[in-house]
Amino acid sequence: MGIIDIGEKLMTESELMEKKKEEMEQMYGKAPKIDMSLIKNAEAANLSKEVKDKITTEKSDRKKKKAKFCFVEEEIVDIPTKGILYKDCGDEQIASGKITIKPMSLADEAILANQSYAKNGSTFAKLLDSCVVNDFDVRKLIPYDVFYLLYTLRKITYGEDYKFEVKCPECGRKFEKEVDITKVEWETLENEDLKPVNTIKLPVSKYTVSIEVPTLGNEESVMKLSRKFEDYDDVIKNYIVRTTEILDEDGDPISPDDYGDFFEALPGKDRAAISKVFDEIEKLPIPTVKITCPKCGDEREISIPFDKDFFRY
Repeated sequence: MGIIDIGEKLMTESELMEKKKEEMEQMYGKAPKIDMSLIKNAEAANLSKEVKDKITTEKSDRKKKKAKFCFVEEEIVDIPTKGILYKDCGDEQIASGKITIKPMSLADEAILANQSYAKNGSTFAKLLDSCVVNDFDVRKLIPYDVFYLLYTLRKITYGEDYKFEVKCPECGRKFEKEVDITKVEWETLENEDLKPVNTIKLPVSKYTVSIEVPTLGNEESVMKLSRKFEDYDDVIKNYIVRTTEILDEDGDPISPDDYGDFFEALPGKDRAAISKVFDEIEKLPIPTVKITCPKCGDEREISIPFDKDFFRY
């Protein structure tokens, strides 16, 4: 059993957990008994309204709490998806297609250097959770909005000019390219009918799949599944973490433990039917920039490099 140092006193892990339990009971009262077989999420738990309101308020207050020193201004930005996929998120601003974000601080820069976050895939989630002011789970953002917000963070923290090294794919010459990231073009979603969760009747297997749009949180979930579903590739793992339900031809649900085998055996036509539903979101283009080699004159469009130097002045 591990030992945890609390000041001058040594406590075992079990003693620490008991102490935390007592503190929680003093703050919120004893937790009600919950039949876990009847619920799918915390909202369904039979907590008293007073307890739920207190927990929600304290969580929101922590998010909104002002730092002792504040040297930067927050900015309200329009996100490319225009809030279409976040209509029911509980935040009116985000549901309308806007997010309030603040420039990175020294503490935020430390997040980028944290190897533990890099290993479990949570770096961008931790960074945006710190810099997005709204009381919103940033893990629910789709990747296109995530990239846009990271570009925005780069702009408001270090400025709009970004220099990076390019290697000409034609002659191999290395040269420096500078872009104004405020002039990078981003596409927006126009289809108001897009939903965060889609139910699809598959044409070949006749099964019905309910699956979420890809989000920032998927990467973390995929990494957590790596051991349990190590025999499956990341595409299948991504489907597993995004799936909320699979019904057979008779309308009976299959066990989540069988999701991996299900997707592995999925016919190509069924796979295409799922992809088609998300095409409009997944095919949003990552911004590119035109480069011209000073040596051979080769011209082409390339994606703006997004590496460790992106968040440097």
